[in-house]
Amino acid sequence: MNTTTRQTTIIQNVLHNNGFPFHLPTPLPPPNNRKQPSNTHTQTPTPKWATFTYVGKETNFITHLFKKTNIKIAFRTNNSIQTLLPHRQHKTEILSQSGVYKLTCPDCGKAYIGKTGRNFATRFREHRNAFRTASQSSNFTRHLIEHSHSFGPIHNTMQVLQLQNKGTHLNTIERFCIYAEHTKDNHLNDDSTIFTNIIFDTLLKPHQA
Repeated sequence: MNTTTRQTTIIQNVLHNNGFPFHLPTPLPPPNNRKQPSNTHTQTPTPKWATFTYVGKETNFITHLFKKTNIKIAFRTNNSIQTLLPHRQHKTEILSQSGVYKLTCPDCGKAYIGKTGRNFATRFREHRNAFRTASQSSNFTRHLIEHSHSFGPIHNTMQVLQLQNKGTHLNTIERFCIYAEHTKDNHLNDDSTIFTNIIFDTLLKPHQA
């Protein structure tokens, strides 16, 4: 019995013992012992490109990691004409939103932290009108009036600290910003509303080191 016949008999017995039809219409082909010819031509992979914004030696260090890979590196810069021009329109768009802001006295640098659920421009006009009418409706205008300090334009006086809609988060952000200014002993907010806060201290510690 040759090798092919023996293999056929073994397979038929296995199929029969497991409930499968054991009739093979054609004999098994003889084994092919010839080695398949290897492809001596290796296809060169298509390179892929990655773009990095160049900021200095840190960029060089990162891109050097790809030197022996199939990834090609291209660089770009932030010094475009668009980024070099002043974005007055972007500033105006921010002032049309709501959140937490800081007003800085142009004469002494003291700061007042406030919040608004409306837009910043409207809230600034309210502070300015209070100053003009000497109503002292906020600590900021009271400070300016009592010390005969000036009221500067919005782009020099108001700084947007955080964009946020009206709600609990807005109140928490305001308290944190007041507390941060309090640690610098540079605020105009009421001291009676400021309390020791371990969480705020933890968040501010890295910036105070």
